[in-house]
Amino acid sequence: MALLLAGAGLLVATAAAISLLMALPAAALAEAAGESDAAGRARVWLAALLVPPLAGLAAAIRALVLHAQGLGATPHLGGLRPHLCLLPMVNAPAGAFALRALAWLSLLLVAAALVRVIAGAISGHLLRRMMIDSGAALDPDGADDADGAPALAVDLRRPVSFTAGLLRPVIVISTALSGRLAPAEVRAIIAHERAHARRRDNLLGLLADGCATLLLLVPTAWYFRRRLRAASEQAADDEAVAGGISPEALAGALHAVESAASGAPRVPTLAALLIPEPAQPAERRARLQDTSAARRARRGSVHALVAAAVGVVLIAALLLAARQPIEDSLFCAAEQLIAAVR
Repeated sequence: MALLLAGAGLLVATAAAISLLMALPAAALAEAAGESDAAGRARVWLAALLVPPLAGLAAAIRALVLHAQGLGATPHLGGLRPHLCLLPMVNAPAGAFALRALAWLSLLLVAAALVRVIAGAISGHLLRRMMIDSGAALDPDGADDADGAPALAVDLRRPVSFTAGLLRPVIVISTALSGRLAPAEVRAIIAHERAHARRRDNLLGLLADGCATLLLLVPTAWYFRRRLRAASEQAADDEAVAGGISPEALAGALHAVESAASGAPRVPTLAALLIPEPAQPAERRARLQDTSAARRARRGSVHALVAAAVGVVLIAALLLAARQPIEDSLFCAAEQLIAAVR
């Protein structure tokens, strides 16, 4: 149990530190991608969410491996090597209690993240089955695409459209919404949701939710999650327009969703709890109607590539130069955490 608690503490603490350090570089990289490259910004925010937990997991495993080597890896013998040492904290009043509290809180966050991912997968599967069982095929003027996710019209009182499912998603448009849309607007909604299905946004969003839950106490993680959701919606809009959908038709559909959602009844059913809310229809409509954005030079991807290359070089140089202090700090943290929770 002591190893589990120490590993959880190292995972969460390292992931939190990396998430905070990535805040400014990630924001700069997303800004460099440009307003016109929503897919690039989505990749940046997704990486900013996934990298800290993965790095934290690698750091926890490395720390426990070093601890298993015993005194041969300790920085406290044979001349004190420079590292981030927790001994002063342990020796301070209530220091051991603080470390135990950190370890138990970290284990709780890890468990909550796992539950969030598992519950999201189950609820996504249930919603998909419910929509398939109660829906009918939707094919407005040949909008059906044999290579894309199937579109269903479902008798729901809420004017919504969404993609249900993770691995084999289906597109759902409620009859309360489709009745308010012209055929071109229905095709625009279907194209937008098919873009979500091709991009695997439901699956990636679930992983991002798990990472944000793990870093519940770190504000940067929730900022990254909000920006990822917004960029994913804009990227799906861009892909639909690139596929031949008129920006005016998509903007009109978003206006219908926005105006209809305000007066829609809220019925407390299981489906109503699982159905996601419309994602930023006003902001997306304004972006589609901003014709000046389409005329801007698409240099964001080049800027993002240069910024990413510089960042990778700097991080690699830092890791190579500080490898021994980092490993000594990990060993010391594992040693003191294990001693505190025993």
